[in-house]
Amino acid sequence: MKPVAEAYPWLADHWSFFMQRFQNQRLAHALMVEGPAGCGKNALAQAMVAKLLCTENEPGACGQCRSCILLQGGAHPDYFEILPEEEGKAIKIDQVRALIGKLDLTASISHRKVAYIHPADAMNASSANALLKSLEEPAGETVLILVSDNPGRLPVTIRSRCQSIAVSQPDSKMVLDWLKLESNSSDDELAAALQAAGCSPLRALRYLGSSELEAFAQVREGLATLLQRPAAVSMISSGLNELKPTDLWRWLSLCTGDVIKSIMSGKPATWLADSSGLHSKTLLNLQKQADINRRLSSTPVRGDLLLQDWLIRWAEQLV
Repeated sequence: MKPVAEAYPWLADHWSFFMQRFQNQRLAHALMVEGPAGCGKNALAQAMVAKLLCTENEPGACGQCRSCILLQGGAHPDYFEILPEEEGKAIKIDQVRALIGKLDLTASISHRKVAYIHPADAMNASSANALLKSLEEPAGETVLILVSDNPGRLPVTIRSRCQSIAVSQPDSKMVLDWLKLESNSSDDELAAALQAAGCSPLRALRYLGSSELEAFAQVREGLATLLQRPAAVSMISSGLNELKPTDLWRWLSLCTGDVIKSIMSGKPATWLADSSGLHSKTLLNLQKQADINRRLSSTPVRGDLLLQDWLIRWAEQLV
């Protein structure tokens, strides 16, 4: 397996920062790896976990020592992982309390104990409060690694006790170059995947050769059609309503943002030849509403009505 900085070149500086702190014995006992989804945060965190537990003096985890072998087999006694028991649910206080009890034990194989909490923003108020003391005064040689797409959802008391390692979205050229090495897709497919993923490298790689690219094309075609035929709202809405809501609203936001950029730059969007007559203020409001609706998609609210209302507002821009 490639070292994380080679597998994901945009993470090289973050790995270098971690290693410098580690080698100089200046690494904090609590780390917050944060950034947008699909940028490789978990891969970075897992590489940190492996290095912290490895018993050999190598630039990264050696992969050969007893500690590395146990970690790879999921049986390392000094490694503790917390994630929601059900996808999309909260990390419970009982999970955190159980972790704290384990961290009180003495490390048995490695030089330290390591806890990996992801996504950290899934902790509710009670579980976050239960973790505070361990973040402030961890038992023995312990490092806690928290990973979050949305660190703003965490209490300030949690964030202030962690050393932040912020991973930003890499620029599009770097992602395209990486995708070319990772796949045999055409340039058009790579560009479409990159747009659909909002420049998120791991998401773009997953989209290649998948039905998501067809769905993204359907969204763009629907929006372009509505500007020419506003009366087609019901037909377009019916088709788009079949798509996964979180993807749909993210794509509507991305497409709206793409049009805003095209207006500001004076260069038409590749999927919308003519954006004259559209106004940035209206588009900004539509983009904001799409982001709000994406969050609402996990609630009991009628998603079909939200979509139809949003599409009507989009279609009426040129009326």
